[in-house]
Amino acid sequence: MAVPLATTGTATFGQIAIVTGLVSVLYLALAVLLWRERTGRLTLVGRLADTIGRLDGVPRWAALTPYLHAISLLTCAFGVWWDIAVHIGNGRDTGPFGTPAHYPIFFGILGVIVSGVLPIALARKPLPARRIKLTKGWRIPSSAALVTVCGTFALVGFPLDDVWHRMFGEDVTLWGPTHLLMIGGVVFSIFGRLLALAEVEQLIGLTKRRLFQEIVSVGALLIAWDLLSAEFGYGVPQFPLILQPILIAFGAALAFTVVRARRGPGTTFAALAVYLVIRGAIAWAVDHPLNEIVGHFPLLIVEAVLVEAVAFALGNKSRFRLGAVSGVLIGTVGVVAEYAWSHLWMPIPWPSSMLPSAIGYGVLAGTGAGVVGAWLATRYAEVAGEERALGIRRLRRTHQLGAVGLIAVLGTVFFCVPRSAEPGVSATVSLERVATGAEPTAYVAVKLQPADAAGGARWFEAMAWQGGGFVTHRMVKVADGTYRSADALPMYGKWKSMIRLHQGQRDLKAMWVYAPEDPAIERPAVQVSDGQTMDFINEQQVLRREERTDVPRWMWNGGYALLGVVGLLELAGIAWLVGRGARGGRLRAAHLAAGEREREIA
Repeated sequence: MAVPLATTGTATFGQIAIVTGLVSVLYLALAVLLWRERTGRLTLVGRLADTIGRLDGVPRWAALTPYLHAISLLTCAFGVWWDIAVHIGNGRDTGPFGTPAHYPIFFGILGVIVSGVLPIALARKPLPARRIKLTKGWRIPSSAALVTVCGTFALVGFPLDDVWHRMFGEDVTLWGPTHLLMIGGVVFSIFGRLLALAEVEQLIGLTKRRLFQEIVSVGALLIAWDLLSAEFGYGVPQFPLILQPILIAFGAALAFTVVRARRGPGTTFAALAVYLVIRGAIAWAVDHPLNEIVGHFPLLIVEAVLVEAVAFALGNKSRFRLGAVSGVLIGTVGVVAEYAWSHLWMPIPWPSSMLPSAIGYGVLAGTGAGVVGAWLATRYAEVAGEERALGIRRLRRTHQLGAVGLIAVLGTVFFCVPRSAEPGVSATVSLERVATGAEPTAYVAVKLQPADAAGGARWFEAMAWQGGGFVTHRMVKVADGTYRSADALPMYGKWKSMIRLHQGQRDLKAMWVYAPEDPAIERPAVQVSDGQTMDFINEQQVLRREERTDVPRWMWNGGYALLGVVGLLELAGIAWLVGRGARGGRLRAAHLAAGEREREIA
């Protein structure tokens, strides 16, 4: 049976024309640049690259991209946090460019693509070992191919997002397939940037400027990884709360291990400073000048201290030991520290009942991420020309450890992602009016059936959003089975007010209090009256009111399966290109060492 297309949140002809026109102009300009550079003609971009290359002491192909890529990442990050805040406060948009926040995301993604294509166009000797052969006389760095592919996947997510909305309605969540496709492509491009820095180090050695760029890239990795937790930071998570400590442990262990396993004391603190300054600046900019809601974020200070302490105690000789021990400590001590921080600043404090499982999953995710970070650090060091004899057996063991770490991380995340919504919870509502007239508000009290339904809940709160702002209040116990919102909820206009209940590890339910009529998606108004009994239903039906319910389940599963395939392709690309570059670095280091020995003998 054919599924009719939705019309809300989809692109108009004008928006499609804007996207098509901008992408066409960019790709035409890149094609001209490639043609002129490969035929030996002068270009302004080439002259600029030569000038900056002389000033920085790097090959021309590596001169522009560190700066362009950093600006593009910052632009994307700012746009996504701004966009999420806009959707939480105002609801759905009118298409790919329905809000101004979509422009920095779009142009940031284009910048990532350009930062991958420029080294391809400007590639001339000296080039790193194991470059990629495009034609007989045209070879490019592996990092350029990786960044270009990741940026292309991210850009493809833009038109696919409109297709997804037409088929399934608008999924107001960061973790929708097309949203993750865009974000994932940008995040994975950072690994290509770290590979490029290692390739440059192979050719000219390590300088303070290269070290600074590497630290900035690791700080960007921390920022990008926090982006995946943005719904938790804004207080509107649509997945189980246990995922927040898992993602924190994952991101901190991976990024801090990558930088500390290769570099000297204090480098984790330097990467942490980049993260805190930029992440804090984005939160401030969205909150104050733009007058949207503030996005909270983890501190990661304790995690950085732990990695530095492990490196001080164990040294960097065994990177995998450093990563594994750091991951265990981040999954325990680090998770406890973020538990305390959640009670100081996070919109949803972690309940003490969740702490044992948070530590258990945190250890798995942290240890796995630490091992993956050690694998990446080892391979980047080899690309850079590290003279460390591994041997075939030990080399295979490092690959096996990296694979096991990745499986541990992905398995932990995917095990905790699924949601449920077991029926059987209802509530009798009492409304205590505060304001009446055109903009009524009321305290909401609920008498639960069964009375212990909120016992041990990971969150139990009153929330209203998409009415021109965002409010959330905890539900305060006033008697056995009876709870009252800590403040009043709006019950007018575009506001959508509800009571949210998170039971156990993955049971997410919500109960409507108020919602306006929405003819565009054929949804009637919801107005709970005093004394009315309401059922708690699947929270997804409340938070994602715009999503269609008449689409076959296999189509939803197919969308997420396609995302999984793309994600695995990107991971495979990172592993293959980084491993390929590492093999070239090892061979080059061995060749140089042999030549040095011959000169000494002579």
